[in-house]
Amino acid sequence: MHGQFLNLCIAIAVTSLMATSVRAQNEKTEIVSENTTELQVKAMIANLASPSFAERQQATKDLNNVGPESVALLEVTALASTGETQLRLSMILPQLRKRLFDDQLRAFLEQPSIEFAQRLPQWERFEKLSGNDKEALRIFGEIMAAEPRLFASRLFASRDLSALLERRTAELAKACNGLQGEEFPIASVSAVMLLASESNTRLIRATSTNISVVFDEPRFSELITVGVHAKTLRGLAEAWIIRTGSTAGIAAERPLLFSMKHDLKSGRLVALRIVKSKSSRPDMILSLLCLAKLKSTEDLLLIESLLENDTILWPERGQGVKVRIVGEPPIGTNYKVQTRDVALVAAAYLRDIELEEIGHKARTSNVTLFAHDSLGFDTDEARVAALAAYRNLAGN
Repeated sequence: MHGQFLNLCIAIAVTSLMATSVRAQNEKTEIVSENTTELQVKAMIANLASPSFAERQQATKDLNNVGPESVALLEVTALASTGETQLRLSMILPQLRKRLFDDQLRAFLEQPSIEFAQRLPQWERFEKLSGNDKEALRIFGEIMAAEPRLFASRLFASRDLSALLERRTAELAKACNGLQGEEFPIASVSAVMLLASESNTRLIRATSTNISVVFDEPRFSELITVGVHAKTLRGLAEAWIIRTGSTAGIAAERPLLFSMKHDLKSGRLVALRIVKSKSSRPDMILSLLCLAKLKSTEDLLLIESLLENDTILWPERGQGVKVRIVGEPPIGTNYKVQTRDVALVAAAYLRDIELEEIGHKARTSNVTLFAHDSLGFDTDEARVAALAAYRNLAGN
């Protein structure tokens, strides 16, 4: 009897010890996955070639529980290593990618929910742009499923994302051909716009141009206006335009025109960047007209500060303007569009002053308010007279 009791005590003690060991191991696993530093990961990698089988097994288990930020280091090490280390890393990496992305995406697509979405890259940014209702979750799933390689790169190896984006956006730009009979790759376009609009994503060579080509696509304009995904597309377009507004060097003409066409307030940021840069190019014309069309009255003082700026914006240097008289050869004129001419028209529009009241004859335009080649004057005398009339009506 005494022996049976002793054996029972020993069994209980062993069971308790094993449970404690399991808890300790689970706690260790959690620490590995949540707080792993690069030095710790390197130490784990070193243990893959340890003479001790137990250390090799523990290192393998720990590496299988690291977060996505460690995957790039493991990939680089796998290429440079040999023997046991290379063998084990070649087995660990596919398991990591599967656990951290493939399985998470599959779970989300099977059951779209905020809980599953939070485990995927770019959800927080998408949620701010589109919300988190049932429809938003469905669209997010379509975007993720359309370009899983891009999102996986963003998660595991963001250094490779720039090159992948350039290649993919070049392919998508070819699909922006205006052919109504072809299916438009809206999910893929949305994916690259979401990724590229993030400010810390490095855009190389023609990437930004490739993306902005979509603004010329009639099918995209239709989808952003009346499509079932209009709210989301509008948010993504705004995010991309904000990126172009904060980053010098990204072509601004398409985003400006698109903002004016669809009344996107983010176009103001692009316009302000160009106006404040005192551009001497035709993009200054679009920028001032964009501020006017968006009814950006808070920028009226900035616009009026340009009423003495005589920089010639159109025609461009080396070109001239000719008028045609029936029965006679075209005759050259002194007609020019200066910065102050466009500022005058924009300021008058924002103050609800009719151009006829100041003696201006600019032609109207559905998209840009006024045709850019009709904003100027033949003589400085006419310019001065129009400005004086404006100041009188504006009370300044």
